[in-house]
Amino acid sequence: MKTIADRGRKILSRFFRVISVSAASLILQACYGMMLPDEPSGAYGMPAPAYGMPSSTSISGKVISNEDEEPIPAIQVSIEGTEYWEYTNKYGRFDFWGVPIKDVYIIKIEDVDGPAHGQFKTQTLTITKDDVPNLQPIRMEVAE
Repeated sequence: MKTIADRGRKILSRFFRVISVSAASLILQACYGMMLPDEPSGAYGMPAPAYGMPSSTSISGKVISNEDEEPIPAIQVSIEGTEYWEYTNKYGRFDFWGVPIKDVYIIKIEDVDGPAHGQFKTQTLTITKDDVPNLQPIRMEVAE
């Protein structure tokens, strides 16, 4: 007799647990559900991004030597007009994340490590937001 009662308590306990979790999730959804596009959602008074449109992008690329097409490490790559800059890794790659979307980006590529990996001329590259997804390798010329 006791085992039937224990089994009944376990079933009721599981049932009430499922009901409690479901109720909690519905309450959270009601309180913190999806914001409508006309509601402000920007941080610290910033305007909210257009509904459904990303507010940032990523820019990735590779820097190679114009002579032998080998990747060049330790090249400083920066986006002018922003605080974004970094050095290329040993494969010549650079990646910027969370870059505000603009129509045109001016990328500055400069050799700041001196003769350690060869000396290359500083150059500036202008790209559009349409070029960002398919950025071709950036070729650097050897400084004379």
